[in-house]
Amino acid sequence: MPRVLSFAVVTRVVGVAYVSYLVVSNGPPVFRLLLGAVALVVVVMCHRWRAFALFASPLLIQFLVYDRQRVLSPAATGVEIDVTGPRDWELAWFGVRTAHGPVTPAEWMQDHTTPVLDALCGLVYLLFMVGFIALAAWWRFGERRAEAQAVTWALLALHLIGYTVHLLHPTAPPWYVERYGTGPAVATAPPEAAGGLRFDRLLGISWFSSQYRDSSSVFGALPSLHVGQTFLAALFAWRYRSLRVVATAFFGLVLLASVYLDHHYVVDGIVGMALAGVVFATTVRIVRRTGPSPRGESSPLRPPRRGAGRPPADGVASTR
Repeated sequence: MPRVLSFAVVTRVVGVAYVSYLVVSNGPPVFRLLLGAVALVVVVMCHRWRAFALFASPLLIQFLVYDRQRVLSPAATGVEIDVTGPRDWELAWFGVRTAHGPVTPAEWMQDHTTPVLDALCGLVYLLFMVGFIALAAWWRFGERRAEAQAVTWALLALHLIGYTVHLLHPTAPPWYVERYGTGPAVATAPPEAAGGLRFDRLLGISWFSSQYRDSSSVFGALPSLHVGQTFLAALFAWRYRSLRVVATAFFGLVLLASVYLDHHYVVDGIVGMALAGVVFATTVRIVRRTGPSPRGESSPLRPPRRGAGRPPADGVASTR
């Protein structure tokens, strides 16, 4: 009981602090509303839904850290921005030959767009986080896999590593090079939706433009966390032998969308996949040493009723 009370107290204090921060922050209104709602659920129900609180906590931490990247942007820290490095790798490894010389796959795709790909790539790119959370929630609560509690914590680890790389070695995305060239970096360049604007125009909405207008990082192209995150989901799907086709297809579409929408080079995605692989392997090793098997059943989400005795041992009939 003291341990449960301690967890509830800590979760509620942190949750209230988080909601308070969202109230005074300058983040996007929808972003703050969504995170505030999740945080309130964690605060109110943490004593009954401990598993949900543990599942949601790393997501809240991740979103908070992501939002605060804006105060550590290259314009504020003065860190040198790598404009040409990823592009040079891309041309050397994946360059597409044209009549005007080699171009990157992202550049080539901007001249070969279709409404179908605009809609499909735009949708999966916008929903990459929703898709991951849905998969993780199904494994944790739908299939009641105790090991799946680690999935969202693995996601947090991946993003913290990626954010650190972005801050220490900021890199320019393809759309930036096409707009500003390969000269000295413009550290104050505003974020853009790039190819995502085609999705907005196709549907007559402003989802991409509004989301990327408030983006906290422009020079966070390498590694691609969109690709790394969905690859991480595919790795867990194959480990659990659950939703493998769905998770793998989702990863493939996000990989395509990251290049098609002019947000990333292929090499950005490869680095993101490599980081995801390291995080996955480390998570599996930790769970093997400390937790249940992939098929292990989780404990009930709600605590047992007071006075409920232990169930009889296997093969021993109850005398009551």
